Amino acid sequence: MKRSLQLSILCIGVCLSLAAQDSHYWSQQFGTRSALLSGAVLGGANDNSMIFYNPGALGYLENSSISINASAYSIGNIRVENALGQQADFESVQIGSVPLLAGGMIRTGDEKWKIGYGIITPVDFSFKGIARLDNSYEVIDDTESPGLEELVAEAAVTTKTSEIMLALGVGRQLNDKWSIGLSNLFSVRSHSYQRNFSTYVFMNDENRTLVGANQNQNVEYYNVRYAAKLGLVYRSGEWSTGLTLTSPSINFFGNGTLANNIAVRNLKLVDDDRISGVATARQAELKSTFKSPFSVALGTNYTKGRSYAGIVVQYFNSIDPYEVMEPMPGTFVRPAELAPELQSDRFLRNRAGAESVLNVAIGYEHQLNESLALLASARNDISYFDESLNDGPGIKSTISSWDIYHFTAGVNLDHRQSSISLGLLYSTGNTGRYEQPGNIDPSNINLVEGSTTITEARYGNFGLLLGYTLNLDRRTNSNDLE
Repeated sequence: MKRSLQLSILCIGVCLSLAAQDSHYWSQQFGTRSALLSGAVLGGANDNSMIFYNPGALGYLENSSISINASAYSIGNIRVENALGQQADFESVQIGSVPLLAGGMIRTGDEKWKIGYGIITPVDFSFKGIARLDNSYEVIDDTESPGLEELVAEAAVTTKTSEIMLALGVGRQLNDKWSIGLSNLFSVRSHSYQRNFSTYVFMNDENRTLVGANQNQNVEYYNVRYAAKLGLVYRSGEWSTGLTLTSPSINFFGNGTLANNIAVRNLKLVDDDRISGVATARQAELKSTFKSPFSVALGTNYTKGRSYAGIVVQYFNSIDPYEVMEPMPGTFVRPAELAPELQSDRFLRNRAGAESVLNVAIGYEHQLNESLALLASARNDISYFDESLNDGPGIKSTISSWDIYHFTAGVNLDHRQSSISLGLLYSTGNTGRYEQPGNIDPSNINLVEGSTTITEARYGNFGLLLGYTLNLDRRTNSNDLE
C-alpha cells in the first residue's frame, strides 16, 4: 500500500514591520501616539499623523512644525501545517527596521490653513523558506520499476513586498466646530516573488533511469499610483467625530518581468511513452498595474478629564480580479509538437484582486500626570485575499490569506517640546482554509508542480514600538484636542 507524505511550512521571522502581511490594509499604524491607539484617532490628534488618518484634522493643529519618527521591531512566526508535507519545513529568519512615519508641517501666513507632508511605510513583508525531502517511496508502477523508488524533492519560496507612500496634505479650520482637509497619497510598490520546485525519482531498472521535473517561477515589478483622501472633522464639547473618503487609486506607471520555466525528463503522461522537454517563457518590460480600493472610515473620540477613548470603523470596497501584467501569447512548450495548444500567456499570468473588508479599532489613553500617559488598543485586520485567484493556471505570488488581530499597550512621555513613545505589540491570526501548492504525495505524485492542499495556517507576532516626536513653536500639550 502506498504511503502519503506531506511537507510542512514554517516561517520564523524577525522583521521590523508591525506584523506586516501582503494581503492586509491595517498591518501598519503610523505616528507615535496614534500607533499606540491603533489609529482610533479619526476625530483628531495634535500631530501630523493626521495627514494619513484624517486630513480634516490638520486644521486644528496648534504646532507650526512637527517632526515624527517611529520604528517598530518585531519577531513573527508563520506556521502552515502540512503545507508541503510532514517531514520537511520552510524556515525564514529576517532582521530589519521600518520607519513608520517621518514628516512635518509647513508654516503658512494664514493660521486657518495647515499644510503637512509625511513619508510612511504601509507595507513591508518578506518571506524566505526552503524544504527538502530525501527518502524512498513507491512512486512508479511496479511493472516499470519494482519496489520502492528513491525520491528527492525540494521546494523554495522567496518573496518581498514593500510600499513607500508620500502624503501631501492640506487642511482648513472652517470654524470652532468644523475642519476639512485633503491628502494626496503617492505610493510606490515593489514586489518580487520566486518559487522553485524540483522532484527527482530514480527508477529500479537496469539503467537507474532518472525521472524528474523542475519548475521555476518569477515575478518582479514596481508600480506608482495615486489616491486622494478627503477628511472632515466635527467637534463639540467632549466629542470629536471624523469622516474620511479615499478614492480608488489611479495607476501612473510601472513595469516588471514574468517568467515560468518547466523542464521534465522521462516523464510519463497517462498511458503515453515517457517524454523529455521544456516549457519556458520570460517576458520583460511589461506594463504593471496595482489597484487600491475605495474606502470610507468613520470614527469618534471622547475626552473626559484625564481619559481619552476612540473607535474607528473602516470599509474597503472589493476589487475584481485583474492582471498585474499582461503577457503576450507565444510558444511555451519545446519541442512545440508536444503541446502546441499551450501558450505562454496562460502560464505567465499574475493576477491580483481584493475582497471587501471591514476593520474596527478601539483605543484608550489615561493621563497619569502632565507628562506621562498609558495607552492601550486593539484592532482586527481582515485579509482582503480573493480565493478566486487560486483558480486556473499562472503564478500565484500572494503568501498570506489569514485574518489578524492586533493588541497594543504602551506609554507616552511628554517633555517640553518633545515626546517619547514606547509600546509592546502582539498580533495573532489563523485560518483553516489555506491553499498551499507544491504538496508531495508519493501515492499520487505530480512531479511537475506537486498538488494543492487545504491546510491550516497560524500566525503570531511580538513587537516593540519606539517613537519620538519633536514639536516646534508648541502651544498646547500634544494630548489636548482643543
